[in-house]
Amino acid sequence: MKASFFVLQTISYADAFNYPLKKEEIKKWLIGINEEGKGLSELLRQKKVEKKDDFFFLKGRAKTVKEREKREVCSEKKLEIAQKTSQKLCLIPTIKMIALTGALSMKNCKENDDIDFMIITLRNSLWLTRLLIWLICPILQIRRRKINDINVKDKICFNLYLDEADLEIKEKNLFTAHEICQVKPLYNKNETYERFLSANGWVRKYLPNALHYSLFIVQGSRSLLKNNPLSFLLALLNRACFNFQYLYMKPKITIEKVSLNQAFFHPKKPSKRLEEFAKMKLA
Repeated sequence: MKASFFVLQTISYADAFNYPLKKEEIKKWLIGINEEGKGLSELLRQKKVEKKDDFFFLKGRAKTVKEREKREVCSEKKLEIAQKTSQKLCLIPTIKMIALTGALSMKNCKENDDIDFMIITLRNSLWLTRLLIWLICPILQIRRRKINDINVKDKICFNLYLDEADLEIKEKNLFTAHEICQVKPLYNKNETYERFLSANGWVRKYLPNALHYSLFIVQGSRSLLKNNPLSFLLALLNRACFNFQYLYMKPKITIEKVSLNQAFFHPKKPSKRLEEFAKMKLA
């Protein structure tokens, strides 16, 4: 299959988010193959793709350039809020990583969007950590409270929690691969971000060029409580926190996915247009 096909699919995928790509971004987000973006000139010659300034986009979609530039401006303020929030939350000793996910990680936020956070916790402390965050956030006045909140502008949505002992994302598709590769760490303790990437090496099947780090296996866990008697007590406390929170959440659970080691709140589902990309054959 020609490289131009995969370049066109890459630009088309980004177009679903009104996100025209620069040449180096096409290479980075190239779907399925590692050919450094070959085929772009052919698409321009065929007029399937157009260019404005440094951006490439589908024919007739020049308006997305202005839209991307507008969203980058909106994202700057949200980035500042996210960084300040991260500086406060990282004082919780069981937090190993705080990261941006979703639109803000790509600087592609609308003005009224919220801010998506991913939290990775110390082994056996996910639900204890979430409880601590839940107690702190009303003081900070930063948390998006419900999935149907109307006013979510600049609020923090803690939409993903992972225990450092279980970092692999089980749902494997192009959409999820993009979400993983877009993650932007704000706080990274003990190479937790690198271990997260290592645990999700499957993304290379979909996006072979996207990762900022060479994927490698980090030997063992750097958890200070591993093989420590305190770890057993922490696990018991975490289990109690899980049971308490799950009983509270159970009547309200709709699309949320929760377990002892992973919790997905407000999980995002790909649109029908994005689901079509899952059907394409990769090289």
